[in-house]
Amino acid sequence: MNSLSFHNRRDFVRLLSAGSVVAAANRLVPNFLTHAAEAEAGPPVISGLNFPEAPLSREDALTLPEGFEYEVLLRHGDLLDAGDLRYGDHNDYLAFLVAGDGTGWLWVNHENSALLPEKGLKADDVELTAEVLRNVGGSCLRLKRDAASGRWRPVPSATENFRINGLDTRIPLTGPAAGTAHVGGIREVIGSVANCSGGITPWRTFCSGEENYHEFFGDPEFKDEPLLRCPQYHRPPEHYGWIVEIDPRTREVFKHTALGRFAHENIAFTLTKDGRLAGYMGDDRKDQCLYKFLSRGKYDPAAGVANRRLLEDGVLHAADTVHGRWLPLHPDQSPALKAAGYDVPRICVHTRAAAKIAGATPLGRPEDVEIHPTTGEVFVCLTAHGLPAGAKHGLSGAVLSLREKDSDAGALEFTSSVLLPAGTDTGLVWQDNLAFAPGGAIMVTTDYKLSDPPAAGSGQEKFGNNQLFVALTDGPERGRIRRFAVAPRGAEFCSPTLSPDGSELWVNVQHPGEGHSSTWPNGPGGKPQSSLVAIRRRK
Repeated sequence: MNSLSFHNRRDFVRLLSAGSVVAAANRLVPNFLTHAAEAEAGPPVISGLNFPEAPLSREDALTLPEGFEYEVLLRHGDLLDAGDLRYGDHNDYLAFLVAGDGTGWLWVNHENSALLPEKGLKADDVELTAEVLRNVGGSCLRLKRDAASGRWRPVPSATENFRINGLDTRIPLTGPAAGTAHVGGIREVIGSVANCSGGITPWRTFCSGEENYHEFFGDPEFKDEPLLRCPQYHRPPEHYGWIVEIDPRTREVFKHTALGRFAHENIAFTLTKDGRLAGYMGDDRKDQCLYKFLSRGKYDPAAGVANRRLLEDGVLHAADTVHGRWLPLHPDQSPALKAAGYDVPRICVHTRAAAKIAGATPLGRPEDVEIHPTTGEVFVCLTAHGLPAGAKHGLSGAVLSLREKDSDAGALEFTSSVLLPAGTDTGLVWQDNLAFAPGGAIMVTTDYKLSDPPAAGSGQEKFGNNQLFVALTDGPERGRIRRFAVAPRGAEFCSPTLSPDGSELWVNVQHPGEGHSSTWPNGPGGKPQSSLVAIRRRK
């Protein structure tokens, strides 16, 4: 299959079954190509740069190019069943798993809560602390294609819908650190918090990355104090900062310690040429590292969810981008870690310190990592790339490109270059989320801090509200970019994802009103609510 040969999406989908692997290329294909929808509702909403550029905006509105419209599908607080199960706050990552019968699952992360102030809660705020923890985690809903319109929609009344939260969901730990002194000797933790982006396993389960867990429970390594100070809900920070796996069919949830503990943005899976599982991950904090996990065992398509064992046994690597090397974080393969007294469980829990000891390169907030479906090129958002030391604002950011040696995810050498630098001419700064679209395109969102009035020198001061761009990734126009959407005041776009039939772009609008006054999406007199929207072309 030639590079970027998914211009005809219908033909490519016919080659695949849901959750399949492109065996010839040893790569997993991205979400929008694996849905195996039975029928197309029309041309894809985005293919390359086939849309007029959206204007810059500072308005309290979701601004789109001429000829496009949007629909709000879910709002924070919406009922998800006939009882009191509710859609959480700060919706971030979203992903689909669909079947050939017009049904499927939708997963949405809930990263934070508008109830948690920047300075935190008091020790006696018991009920409010519980509500904050109830609002985070994730929502899992049934999906169905409407027979009349042909559109895919979540089913809020489905009895199969469920939530995981930070309050009382019990989650087993797997892998080397489970049950060790580094996690307090336990094998099960309570809750999941700070759920940012995620990924889909080849055995068709969802993954959620616990990112800024220190905001909830602190982090002694960085001397971070927790924002939740209620003794009743004190939790050890070592119980958080993991990749969480959710099986929508069984409601099983796991935290995989072999994948390391840090501010996980997401995980992107692929296969090595010899059939092992590879998972790429970024640590969204200044001067932290990029990681790759390589399983010891090989992926077996016939084994289904039994492949979960691959996430329990393998070697985590950290990137040395100066010399183009993946450094193994294992005492038997790293003399520096062995000399420092690090065993494998300690590396799993104190991954950041281990990466620095091994010689990995500190980067400017490596966030979303995605793998090109046909070339295997690895793209990484570096949100704070080029930001001066000590600065909180600036026109920084980049999308980094990594090419593994021999196009093999199992290689320990790579080359890297910047695909999309921060651009004062385009407004692409503080790059955050990535997602692929047909026509050789990649979608990129921005996430600069917002305030009223805008901070001097910030992206907001120059470009207005946060934005969503589409850029080309190959050919003579590689790097060409166009603005597709602008978020409401105070908000950012999260996890742009094509609907199962490609006719809509689903994207989460997170924390409208943060640092501003906002009434989106409810209009004058309404309160701001994080919401999932579907964007489509007007007929």
